[in-house]
Amino acid sequence: MNILITNVHSARNAGDSVLLEATLAELRAVFPGATITIAMNDPKSYRPRHDERVVAAFMDWFKATSAGTGAWRLGRVLLAPWLLGQSLVVALTQRWWGRPAALPRSGARRELLLAYCQADLVVSCPGNFFLSGSGIGIPLLLAILALAYGWLAGKPLYMMQQTIGPLRRRRDQLAVRWVLERVRIVLLRDEVSRATLTEIGLEHPSCHVLPDLAFLYQGGGDVRPFAATLAPRNERPFLGMTVINFGAHNRFFRHQARYEAAVAAAICTFLRRHGGTVFLFPQVHGPTYAEDDRPPARRVAALAGDLAANVVVIEDEWPASPLQAAYGQMDLFLGTRLHSNIFALTAGTPVLPIAYQYKTHGVMQTLGLDHWVLDIDSVDAQQLTERLEQLWQQRAELRAYLATTIPAIQQQARLAAQWIRRDFELVRGP
Repeated sequence: MNILITNVHSARNAGDSVLLEATLAELRAVFPGATITIAMNDPKSYRPRHDERVVAAFMDWFKATSAGTGAWRLGRVLLAPWLLGQSLVVALTQRWWGRPAALPRSGARRELLLAYCQADLVVSCPGNFFLSGSGIGIPLLLAILALAYGWLAGKPLYMMQQTIGPLRRRRDQLAVRWVLERVRIVLLRDEVSRATLTEIGLEHPSCHVLPDLAFLYQGGGDVRPFAATLAPRNERPFLGMTVINFGAHNRFFRHQARYEAAVAAAICTFLRRHGGTVFLFPQVHGPTYAEDDRPPARRVAALAGDLAANVVVIEDEWPASPLQAAYGQMDLFLGTRLHSNIFALTAGTPVLPIAYQYKTHGVMQTLGLDHWVLDIDSVDAQQLTERLEQLWQQRAELRAYLATTIPAIQQQARLAAQWIRRDFELVRGP
């Protein structure tokens, strides 16, 4: 049994790393003994934990993700008709004859195409890949290709919990609808995505909404990387935070400075009222500069003025387990990164989320906590300060609510792999 997992970005993003880890664990539970290959945009960032194999995804053919620049490889882009044409021959000969022809003789392209040909099923990793970016849309097309190529090669396709959209362009809507019509089970992580599929004209017979797979993640509770930072900070409360350089992600977002100023003003007011320490964590530290959370964290800390000694920027590149453990040490969490909020919630810490895409609204709606979500486009200092104070006043009730709600959410999330296994048995037959 060979399984190929596609649409995996980078282990330098703790959210992506956890989604992959949870996907591996769930698939191994229902397909014991399976050989698993991961097609990854940033393959150099990942260190296999078991016997899984990593190959460079289609994205890595055309974009220098692993190099840290995120620059497009112009020569490869110009050669795209040849590269993709050869790949099409490989897929169709596998589909028609049961063996591939015209495989590249060696290298990363051969490894990827062979992984598709040898797979018994192709599974798209959870996340938010199917959305319109602020550029011309090549990343979306490559995410679609990652699934579509499996269909061309005659493989059954499955999609773990995704947020779909926003899809601003008609061509994006048509392309996403086309590929999802060929997926046997479409799993979403929010009702907003279901509405998006309805808007683009897709009524899939096996489309289900389940909680984000990251709710299943239980790190080792290793707080040792945080211990040295925490040692001199005995005065509570502890307020944990993540911020994002969204202006570098999205050229349509013009409010980066206002967002950072609002966050800085809110934490300064909180510190003056309650004392304690604010910790700014790097949920994501690459692979590109635009994705790194540390530059905006430094800018926010610089705005703290006379309270700068009470604001700590974590510069080290921590994996998911110590991040989740550290979030569990916080009294409150103010998070812009979606999965930093999920880490904090599963650790029992009350969260005030700032949404930079509607996936945050959808995931918080799953918990019945979407009324706490603020939008990055409109958040201001007064609103953020008031909501943070409300969260502080209600922290005990929210901790109790999370303790009773999270276990049920986790049980629902586990259904994904079970449904995939059941359907694949129908495809394979007795």
